[in-house]
Amino acid sequence: MLPLFRKIRLKLANENKFLKYSRYAIGEIALVMIGILLALQVNNWNESKKEKRIERMYLKNILSDLKDQNTSFDIQIESELSYHDAASQIIKNYQENNRLVMDSTFFKNATLMTSRKTFVINDPTYTDLISSGNINMLKNVAYKNKLIKYYQELERIEKVIQNNNSLLVDQHYVSVFMKNGYYYQNSTTEEEKIIAELTDQTAFQTYKTALSEISQKLMLIDEHKLAFMNVIYFRQSLAIHQISIIKNIQSVTESLILEIEQLNND
Repeated sequence: MLPLFRKIRLKLANENKFLKYSRYAIGEIALVMIGILLALQVNNWNESKKEKRIERMYLKNILSDLKDQNTSFDIQIESELSYHDAASQIIKNYQENNRLVMDSTFFKNATLMTSRKTFVINDPTYTDLISSGNINMLKNVAYKNKLIKYYQELERIEKVIQNNNSLLVDQHYVSVFMKNGYYYQNSTTEEEKIIAELTDQTAFQTYKTALSEISQKLMLIDEHKLAFMNVIYFRQSLAIHQISIIKNIQSVTESLILEIEQLNND
């Protein structure tokens, strides 16, 4: 196309020698400017296409992270439910018998509640977006702001659950057990089998029975019983509270997943 323009200009310029060079020069400048504008337009188009491709990649990875996070919520809720159910069984047993029946089920439930599940944030893509400064690659401002607030809330929840686990479960719940004569059986069934194989089985069972009997005698003391049941109710309430927190953020996660799927389809 440019050679054609040059031929037309040369023909027009030849009609008047005085205007020949000026027309030619002006034409050359115009052609250069048109070329630059076209190049810039093509470059902008390519850059926009590249950014769109990168944005879709980030959205795809964020979607994967959110789905993994949702699965992690299910695991967290399952753990909290196990603590709640263990507490409920002890409470029900106490209400029905008006005393603590300290059998193998009791020890299993009471020991289970000394455990706690660490809350895990799955945010590799978001971390990359923030650390690289590519967060603005997400062109949908409303969704970007929701995502930032979402991960800020996840960090808050992580700290809350971590503090609950450390201060309330480790230092309070377990501490009451140790102070009030509870026999802490922290070994699993499989671990007990290994212990039994490595030691004299009769002596091992005698040891367990003796400590259990001591616990039962100590738990007959009203002060010990009251302290124990208080922490059981407390452990149940804590599980309910943390399940509520996780279900609320899980609902937000599911909403973000739906939105990002819609963005990917646009």
